[in-house]
Amino acid sequence: LILIIVYVTNFFKAFFFEAVVTVNLTALLVLTTLFISVSGALPPTAYVKMIDVWLIFAQLVPFFEVLLHTFMDNMRVEGDREINHHGKKVKIGKDGKPIHDEDDSESSTLFSRSTSKTMLMSGGRVSPRTTYKGEEVGDLRDVRLIARNEREEVDARKEFYENTINDVYWIKFGEFTARVLIPCFVLSFAAIYWGYGLSQYMGDF
Repeated sequence: LILIIVYVTNFFKAFFFEAVVTVNLTALLVLTTLFISVSGALPPTAYVKMIDVWLIFAQLVPFFEVLLHTFMDNMRVEGDREINHHGKKVKIGKDGKPIHDEDDSESSTLFSRSTSKTMLMSGGRVSPRTTYKGEEVGDLRDVRLIARNEREEVDARKEFYENTINDVYWIKFGEFTARVLIPCFVLSFAAIYWGYGLSQYMGDF
């Protein structure tokens, strides 16, 4: 059942990356606790028991799922965007490096202490833009990613992923691996494991 829940996370939307990682790590924690509990309840032996092989294999599945989804998320490169860098607007290029403009004056200030109070709106929502000296100076999409209002945060996260530039080949490869290759490998291992185990069990009679 735990491995089925782990597999279902492969069908989450891309902007629920944090949820995918959280579910997989929680499953890994549960499987590790189960492994320790079972190992402590069985008599110690000099050889590796079959149940140890199964539980260790089960732990590897969510571990590799986290690695795979992290790789896929890393293949989603953000386009040109503006971020807050020490109170200044800094434009970030597609390569992740800052683009320095000739005008680096005070007019590029993202927000000051006096204007930062206007970021939060009613209901815990964050205003998508703020003003400085009466002018709009920056996209606060990144600030909305940590808004107290859950709907505001989800919308900002969805917008964030929609503005990314995806490496289509590796994204498709990752999805195929997560949804097809890993389940096939798990089912193949389960068939071999239980086939061998039952053959040894029936051979004792």
